Amino acid sequence: MDKLMKKKRILRGNLYNMFAILMSLCDSDTKNQVKATTEYAALEISLDTLGLLSIIKRLVHTRGTNNLNMRHNKEMAHMNLMTLYQERLQDIQEFKDQYTAMRKVFDELG
Repeated sequence: MDKLMKKKRILRGNLYNMFAILMSLCDSDTKNQVKATTEYAALEISLDTLGLLSIIKRLVHTRGTNNLNMRHNKEMAHMNLMTLYQERLQDIQEFKDQYTAMRKVFDELG
């Protein structure tokens, strides 16, 4: 029983550390937006790191606009992640093909 309790304490400590590290990596605006969500209180009690990541992902894709232009924001987040910009003399079709190819690679790699 003592070993089981020790494992539970270690797990709880690891979950708390992971939750705290994830919150510390966010900037102050993101922290405030995350804390303002209705789910945050329950996530903080249960130390649900995946739930916290879900909230952060939703905020990144919606940019706080309540799902307005979510598809556009998601694509812009992908482009920023890939640091992909259209070159000055690059045709729009070439840029789209380059983006599509890089997106397939990112989707395959996860």
